[in-house]
Amino acid sequence: MKILGLYKNAQVFKIALAIAIVVVCYIASMFYSQMKNLDSTVELIANSNETQLELEKLLSVISNYETSLRSYIITKDESYIANRFLSRGKIEENLENLKRLTSKNPARNKDIDRLKKIIDYRFKLFRQTLIIAKSKNSGPLYLNAKLLESSEVTEMMKSFVTKIIFSESAKTKFQNDSHQFELRDSIITAFLLVILSLLILLLSFNKMNVDIDELKKANDKLKLLNESYNTAEMTAGFGHWMVNLETNTYTFSDNLFRLMGVEPNAFEPNIKNTIKYIHPDDLDYVTKVHKDSLINHQSTSMVFRFLTPNEEVKYILGVGSFTNDGNGNLIKIGVNCDITNQYKKTLELEENNKELKYINKELEAFNNIVSHDLQEPLRKIQMFISRLEEKELDLLTQQGKEYFSKIRVAANRMQTLLIDLVDYSRTIKGDKVFVETDLNKLVDETLQDLSSTIEEKKAIIQTGNLPTIKVIPFQIKQLFINLISNSLKYSKDDVPPQISIVSKEITEKEVLDYKITNAADYYKIVVEDNGIGFKQEYAEKIFLLFKRLETDPKYSGTGLGLAICNRIVENHKGFIKVKGEPGVGAKFYVFIPKGDLL
Repeated sequence: MKILGLYKNAQVFKIALAIAIVVVCYIASMFYSQMKNLDSTVELIANSNETQLELEKLLSVISNYETSLRSYIITKDESYIANRFLSRGKIEENLENLKRLTSKNPARNKDIDRLKKIIDYRFKLFRQTLIIAKSKNSGPLYLNAKLLESSEVTEMMKSFVTKIIFSESAKTKFQNDSHQFELRDSIITAFLLVILSLLILLLSFNKMNVDIDELKKANDKLKLLNESYNTAEMTAGFGHWMVNLETNTYTFSDNLFRLMGVEPNAFEPNIKNTIKYIHPDDLDYVTKVHKDSLINHQSTSMVFRFLTPNEEVKYILGVGSFTNDGNGNLIKIGVNCDITNQYKKTLELEENNKELKYINKELEAFNNIVSHDLQEPLRKIQMFISRLEEKELDLLTQQGKEYFSKIRVAANRMQTLLIDLVDYSRTIKGDKVFVETDLNKLVDETLQDLSSTIEEKKAIIQTGNLPTIKVIPFQIKQLFINLISNSLKYSKDDVPPQISIVSKEITEKEVLDYKITNAADYYKIVVEDNGIGFKQEYAEKIFLLFKRLETDPKYSGTGLGLAICNRIVENHKGFIKVKGEPGVGAKFYVFIPKGDLL
């Protein structure tokens, strides 16, 4: 599959094809060199064979001369030495041929020169022997001595020529063997050249077919893409256009015509035919911005209105930027998007925002009433209750004392409720300024604020080494106050509360259960107590506003404390979980993201 991918890669195929062509050229050059070597070998073999032939002819002529001379000496018949017996015409011709054949071989050329000297000397002996044979004064002893000398020279010449012939024959055999070897190599090279050429042609043909198939698929995809793009334009309510600044020709998409309330290609795309569909109040602004951009080549972005032939007004967001086409011409491409619905929703949202601001002002006024106006008469009520308890309580009947006690509890509960409401509103409305904060210091401050309650309950507080986190300090302090107060409030009778506040690693189970993407992105703070606990089925409900579990009436509360905790953690983009067991206690897990996620 990977090789197929490389094969389909045009760049890789071009490189491979170039390498193959280089290899073919290299093999072709080798084949050409081998052909030249073959020609050279054939020429050397032919030259060697001719040399041997000329030497054999030369020996044959000398042998004939010697035979003719001996025949004459024996028979005294002049016919044996007639017809130019001592003429060297044929021999000179042989020697010239030998000199020509050995011209490129200096050593062999020297051998031919030496042979010529031997032949000259042999002819000298021929003449001397013939003179002695014809002379009547010379004796047979002198003739026999000369004939013996002639035979020795002839044998020496034959031996020398035979040696040359043998050398040429050996050279011919070597050249012939080399010729056969090079012939086999050239055949193999030619075969490789043909196979590789056919392979290249086959691969090229196959690649061409693949490219044609890919091109066909690309064309099909392009058609589908164009259809999809046209459908997308209609679905999304936008159309695109293009103007070539070199030719001043415009191109509109089908849906751009539809945005103007006409059928596709209803008119020739240009500014003149388009301006009648632009709202008259926006016409000057739109044409000026567009024409200026064609001069200074600056991108444009503007909101204007189309006025369709049926008097429908459409709000349009038009953007355009410049680029170059494939021919290097500068073009401007623009997109017009129908934002009528968004524009109307924006207007509606602005109205809602005005109303929301008004509601926020009323909410702020309500918070002021809760934090000041309502608490002031409540404090007076509590003050008079306190005075009545000191001076008039003994004057009341037993039933009156019970009613009075209920009034005092209700007033205290009202004060707690007002305080919790103010705290909750602060988590919603308060400033959300994140500061790098040491949680150890916040816990210490919290324990100091709750020191009287801790001493009263004889509580044991254990704290671990907490991290330094980027948080909203006063909200996180409120979080610790509420969680620790909750543990102190719901402690067991006659059992000192034990509360631990530590930082722990997030477990794999928690990553899966709470769908945490990356455990390293969060801190986990665990607040654990040994209080009365609760059933786990109520774990999610205790964080709801004004939601209190059904417990002993002596455990008072407003149902806002844990809701405030939940809101604070949400303000920090985190989440809070709790696990409880009746009679064992509760564990609150606070997950706060690190600074990069806030």
